[in-house]
Amino acid sequence: MIFVRCIVGLFCTVAATSFAYAGPIEDCSQENNLRLSVRACSKVIELNLLPEKSEVTYYFRGNAHRRLGNTRRALKDLHRSIELNPSYKHPYIDLGIISKNRSEFQQAIEHYNKALESDPRFAKAYYNRGNTFLGMDKYQLALADFDKATKLDPDYIFPYIGRAYLFLKMGDTKTALASAEHALKLSPRNSYAVEIRTRILDAAKRN
Repeated sequence: MIFVRCIVGLFCTVAATSFAYAGPIEDCSQENNLRLSVRACSKVIELNLLPEKSEVTYYFRGNAHRRLGNTRRALKDLHRSIELNPSYKHPYIDLGIISKNRSEFQQAIEHYNKALESDPRFAKAYYNRGNTFLGMDKYQLALADFDKATKLDPDYIFPYIGRAYLFLKMGDTKTALASAEHALKLSPRNSYAVEIRTRILDAAKRN
């Protein structure tokens, strides 16, 4: 008997004969319990359960480590993922986020460029690169990337939030509010969208 399961749109696993290892494989990719994800991915790697998709397993564990604040371990896994498959786009995003958080803006942009070399229609890479440009006060470059991301994926909320922050920094509260309102239409309870809308309204009152 062959067990086939697609996980979070990134890969399908094929495990032979039984469901014995379905748990670790699924838990490796889940996002709500990061420590469980790390343990499960480690189990998948230890037992070599997905040899044909090892780069994905290392990516998931690296992503969990990054979000837990374990940067050293995250970097090790993310670089291992790329070593196994240089065209795999997802680790470059996490590497870019780590670089941006260290204010290594140019290195972050290079990571996002690598992701876009693998997939020129990768909206997440455009958003994150735009967010980095925003941190560098390169507003026109940031806006171009945010707009590209929204065109590629109109339901992706974060480029609209990025646009809202950008226009707020530029002093254009009207355009900023429109972007924030659009983000809230997509996800009414998103905390980032709620926060930026509140900041925009406060700024508009002061002006």
